[in-house]
Amino acid sequence: MLKVVADESAIRRHQRQFARSLRAAAPEKIPVKIGHPGASEKANVAWSESLGIWFFSRKIAGSRYWNGFGVGRPESGDNVAITCEINFPLYGIDRRTGGAFAQDRSGRTFVVHRGKLGGGRKGIGKSLFENRYRGVWKTMDDDGEETTVAVIGVLQSPRFARQIAQFVRKIARIKEAAAAPSPQAELSFDERCVREDLIGERHCEPKSETGAECDHGLIIRDLAEALKKCGLQTVNDGHRDLLIRDRADRIRAVFQVLTETTLPELHAGATRLLLNGLGFPENPLLILVLPEPPESAPRERLKRLNIDLLNYQWAEDRAVFPHLDGLLPQVR
Repeated sequence: MLKVVADESAIRRHQRQFARSLRAAAPEKIPVKIGHPGASEKANVAWSESLGIWFFSRKIAGSRYWNGFGVGRPESGDNVAITCEINFPLYGIDRRTGGAFAQDRSGRTFVVHRGKLGGGRKGIGKSLFENRYRGVWKTMDDDGEETTVAVIGVLQSPRFARQIAQFVRKIARIKEAAAAPSPQAELSFDERCVREDLIGERHCEPKSETGAECDHGLIIRDLAEALKKCGLQTVNDGHRDLLIRDRADRIRAVFQVLTETTLPELHAGATRLLLNGLGFPENPLLILVLPEPPESAPRERLKRLNIDLLNYQWAEDRAVFPHLDGLLPQVR
């Protein structure tokens, strides 16, 4: 179980690392006016072209560390709306503040969110977050209370800035859907894209304790981009991690991404992959995406189940797939 960080010096140290990691990924400064309900303030936001988000951080004396985020490049001098905030108390525990730092038994530090959303509109709040947000959910020891929180990312990870950006984009999509006349919680295959807000688990009882899960959505995004460069159409639907669809709208491949290769994870991943492939008459290719090859015995069992394996590696903060070309003839 994660444990909330309440020590003042530790929170201050983690906030500095939080802001430093994001500023390193967002080197461009753009002067704007950040809008609040009923007010706005001038600020030089940090913009990341690669992440597609802007970021601004400051300490509010006697209150909290304020970290505001938005999606899309702002123009100089624009009034910009905040997509979400990931704020931290200056010290102790403040359950009214959306963000918190938490640690696991090995000492890794996580950024977590309690689900408190702002926005100044009816229906934008914690219940919307719990009903719509899909990601990594964990139980946290919240000073003697057990609280279920969304785990955004691992502070020490080289992919931390991407994990934060993924969270911000998911919140943007959730708010857009809530503002629509008839918001759709799921995706029809008529929409030809991969949606980040459909990646991950719904609000539920957490099942494991691992920071690797925070990379799950990043791997899916990188795989979708790699397949797109090969001229293939990818979609997802909230149940299956990734699908390849041909021009005749036939499903040619189903992917299940794992971030660990323990035997229980392999069994669970293979089971989910087999079940997810049952609904398609085309008998699509079933592909398990793994960080490393499994041992020979489980590999042979997966082969007998007609499950193909695709390994990924990390190149800086991106997942790459060295053996993807070997699968493409079968998919096509």
